[in-house]
Amino acid sequence: MERHSQGTVDSLDFSRVLDQQQVVGTKVTIIVPTDVTGSTDSLSVITLKNQLRDAKNSLVAEGQTEAEVSRLLAPAVELLDDSSYWRLQSRSLVVFVADGFFQATRVPVELPASLTIGESFDMLPLAPVLASDRKLYVLALAKNAVRLFDTTRNVIEELPLENIPASFDDVIDELPERVVDVRAGSAGTHGTASFQGTEGDINRTLLEKYIRAVGHAVGGRLGTARSQLLVLAAVNEYLPIFKQACTYPAIFDEAIAGNPEHLLPDQLRSAAWRLVNAHESAHEAEEEDHARSVAHAGKGSFDIAEIANAAEGGRVETLFLPRDHTQFVGEDVQALANRALVGTLKSSGALRTLGETESRGLATFRY
Repeated sequence: MERHSQGTVDSLDFSRVLDQQQVVGTKVTIIVPTDVTGSTDSLSVITLKNQLRDAKNSLVAEGQTEAEVSRLLAPAVELLDDSSYWRLQSRSLVVFVADGFFQATRVPVELPASLTIGESFDMLPLAPVLASDRKLYVLALAKNAVRLFDTTRNVIEELPLENIPASFDDVIDELPERVVDVRAGSAGTHGTASFQGTEGDINRTLLEKYIRAVGHAVGGRLGTARSQLLVLAAVNEYLPIFKQACTYPAIFDEAIAGNPEHLLPDQLRSAAWRLVNAHESAHEAEEEDHARSVAHAGKGSFDIAEIANAAEGGRVETLFLPRDHTQFVGEDVQALANRALVGTLKSSGALRTLGETESRGLATFRY
């Protein structure tokens, strides 16, 4: 669980939910809009209460006894009276309930209220959270502190520095009064050291040494074979020095300008994604165009029913879904899209979400 400006976000691990999909039985999925400030907690409680009432009525109408339904929904009902829980929310609460199974997850995306009852959990609204398509590294580089983060569009996690210097002092043990500039013949034929440089020159040289040391260590820490973008948060003049020293091949061309020392992780996340939005939009378009070409060549599909069947057979290599799940109109179409999503994730296929797109379903196949 993480607390930041997107509220309280639970671990976004839905592996247990995916495993439960394979268990036969009724599954209830409830989505409750929430507020990061907790100011609408009473409204959220009422929304969940009403959805649980509707779920109970539907299940009883389908033939289950009131006792069976009460037992099924009991874990979710217990949430209603937990006032401290409701004060610590993110942007939506997703509740999964099945016989002997319960998971409530606070997620940092705004979702409309919904209730779904069926043989499968409704994971379609969570596609932006589940997608593995876009991640960034963010390096906050200040004299007093270095921090490295891994972030999706919605969640940011601080990574251990390992061999990366944590501060200026880690690189510069002692601050000399002068810089020793050794030039052969500069102070005689024997190459004697010549002491030169103003205080400003000395500070600049030491700062560059620090930036280069961090850059070199970051290259070693992240490796040279990754394509995930690294965004630097630092004074603008640090960027060219850092890029020259760092062997990591995917450093973004712009920095989050200014001293990042007092920026919260979520502020860094927001700033980084604002910088790369244009880049990501272009990348999305290229990737979608390539997938369309593959599908037209017979190694994929635009038909959501065909995609759902292929996903359940483990054939989907990459599934593309609109970021806004309401683009799927009609319960039958949404159910097919959900089947495609679940099947793709269960067979370790890749999920991509697209912003502005006309696609209601697009997939490339493994075979």
